[in-house]
Amino acid sequence: MRIVFLFVALLISFPSVVSAWGFHDAIGNGSPIICVTPKQSAMGGVWSLPSSEAASIFLNPAELSMLDGTSIKVSTAIINWHSFVSGELDYDHFSSGNLGTVTAAAGTEISEAVSIGAGISRVSHFGFSGINNILEEYGQSGYKIYAIDLLDSRGSLWEANTGISLVLNDWLTAGVSGGLRFGSGSYTLRHDIVDPIAPDDTTEVDWEESDFCVHAGLLMPFSFGTFGISGTNKTNRYDSRVAFGFQRDFSILSGSTMGVEVDFRSIEKKNPAVSGKMFIYLAEMITNVRSTYSVGFIRASDYKMAALCLGTGTCIDFGKMDLDLSISWMSRSTNGFAFPEPYISNIDDSGTYYSAGLSWDL
Repeated sequence: MRIVFLFVALLISFPSVVSAWGFHDAIGNGSPIICVTPKQSAMGGVWSLPSSEAASIFLNPAELSMLDGTSIKVSTAIINWHSFVSGELDYDHFSSGNLGTVTAAAGTEISEAVSIGAGISRVSHFGFSGINNILEEYGQSGYKIYAIDLLDSRGSLWEANTGISLVLNDWLTAGVSGGLRFGSGSYTLRHDIVDPIAPDDTTEVDWEESDFCVHAGLLMPFSFGTFGISGTNKTNRYDSRVAFGFQRDFSILSGSTMGVEVDFRSIEKKNPAVSGKMFIYLAEMITNVRSTYSVGFIRASDYKMAALCLGTGTCIDFGKMDLDLSISWMSRSTNGFAFPEPYISNIDDSGTYYSAGLSWDL
């Protein structure tokens, strides 16, 4: 019990963050959505460890083997993100984004050793709107606005996957899933010069994406705990990813689980993004109600500073149906690039994931 109280105290005392919800993500590979399911979000966005049941085809398909019969999982999330950027001299920029996302998946047990699943989920986001005031110095201490840059970006990627898991022996289960990673987006970058005589400049880009994606994973249950490994491939506008995790049950609090995970994004790069999570999934303190708490860090590959994130959630058991609710909050203060390059700015931003979902065992 002392370990549980210590873990909760850490959650209360830690600040938080996420990778780059900014200009580069808006026109590049987007920002990955961590809440494929509410439980996964509450666990800090884990990829390799059990968190998603039928929706594991988007994370670690080996988890399909844990289905008992047939299960349907549907979840949705609202993501609210705000960012303020200030530079050394003449840079001022505010951006905000609001996103609704959804996951729907179904899975079933074919035999004691084989389970299958299928589903669709929104997996990344390209939304961004920003204003940059470019100032011009005049006199000894005066400034005036010379031009205004406006950026508006919209888009997302989805995955439609099917998957299978195989229980190879008592200590090893393998899974693989694949399908289509698809979507579309656009961005407009407008450079407006205040002088009405000077010409303005507008850049518009529209894109569509349709690539094959694959997820593969392993679960290795031992008497002292369970190891998980999972990964996915890179496509044109989505980063590759691989994750390693371990979880074990509490002997002092029966039915509770504690785990850790580390994952790497853009693994083909010399300096990949790195994130880590630590979570606790508590036994029922109230009848038919379980709670989850998590803390983690993320260091994006394009930034020098790391930051932390917090998550919490609850699962209410209604018999054949479970209701999952979660909130994940993250903020960042870092040094990085923002539009228009080559400015380097101090970036302060924060975001909240509100997610809810239903699991229905048929």
